[in-house]
Amino acid sequence: MTRAEIFENRREVGRKICKQIRDNGGRLLNAKYFVERPHCDGEKNYKFSMANNLRLMSSNNKNICEGDPRWIPADEITKNSWKLKENAKPELLEVWAKSSDGEQECFLTEFYNASEVDEKEKFKVENRTLNETIEFFQVRGLLYESDEIISFQDCVDVVKKYAAEKGADELTAIFATQIFVAESKLHTKIETYLPTYSEKILFEIEENPDKLFEAASKARSILKNLRQEKIKPLAEEITSDRNFGELKIIYHGSEGELKNKIGLIYLPETILTGGAAYEFLFALKSAEKQRIWLEFFYEYYEHGKFLISAEDLEMLKDSTVTDFLKNRLDRSRREILGDVQEWKKYLSERKKIRDEEILNQVKIETRNFQSAMTDFEKEEIKYIEGHPELLR
Repeated sequence: MTRAEIFENRREVGRKICKQIRDNGGRLLNAKYFVERPHCDGEKNYKFSMANNLRLMSSNNKNICEGDPRWIPADEITKNSWKLKENAKPELLEVWAKSSDGEQECFLTEFYNASEVDEKEKFKVENRTLNETIEFFQVRGLLYESDEIISFQDCVDVVKKYAAEKGADELTAIFATQIFVAESKLHTKIETYLPTYSEKILFEIEENPDKLFEAASKARSILKNLRQEKIKPLAEEITSDRNFGELKIIYHGSEGELKNKIGLIYLPETILTGGAAYEFLFALKSAEKQRIWLEFFYEYYEHGKFLISAEDLEMLKDSTVTDFLKNRLDRSRREILGDVQEWKKYLSERKKIRDEEILNQVKIETRNFQSAMTDFEKEEIKYIEGHPELLR
């Protein structure tokens, strides 16, 4: 295809994307499936241009939803005698090459997603934790280490601000934010963090679709610069003079809104430390019945993601936070100590552990938990004395 033909074809892609955005309330929902930059996984392995990224984002191919970034040229699948799954659907992507007279030529070439090739292993996404995501910005001096409440939304806002500081216009900033959100690999409802496109922006894209491709390319460069920002070591935490200095809560989300003592909403995917973490737990006493997902860290004790049910919240209303935590966080271990068979659901099928080892480990963790809760209770009493407004 000539350059004129390929650019006219791109404009059709841009208009198609605008329609998708309008149909989905102002967000490009397909973007959430691009957890890694798509690339050619053939004899030549290379990352796709942003033009090809946009072509894939504009597609209604069900394989886009798989999130597999590997794409293989159709001719290589034939050459290797690989078998495609039934109803496999190719995508037409740009492949540029020099002609015999030295001019750049573009060919729209068929590629199949690796998930459609029987001989290819299933792609696995390695999710990042909220801790890792926040630390990425802290070590670059873009988020304050001392803040007791930091959410994933804060990270999203930092990217948008960073893009603007690097000269990005509105559309480029939207794309930078969109790419960051998708590639954060945070295991959460990513679509809720995707930026929205205003009607003004959509109109501008439709009038000049080339702007979409230019903005996408600039956004990728801005994020590359962000990754290359100078890293500084994080300061060592000083916890001795801080209330609940060794307490950390990761709030993943809930079925309804949770508010603090002055009515501000706690955002999902938020890390709370110190007094702010305790006040979050205390605020659950007045929460409406719903399900809430948390992680809990105190001193040397760590408790991974767990569920607080509506029944748990009812119990918390007439309890101290300490007694509630003792009951809820030690529940699984009490079940195991009561019936070793309960442990089966926590084990890998390939890992064999003797019952005695299981019981000994559970007993050790129980002692550690009880010791941590003794210290927690002392801090709770002290904190309540210094913050009597919590009891009003």
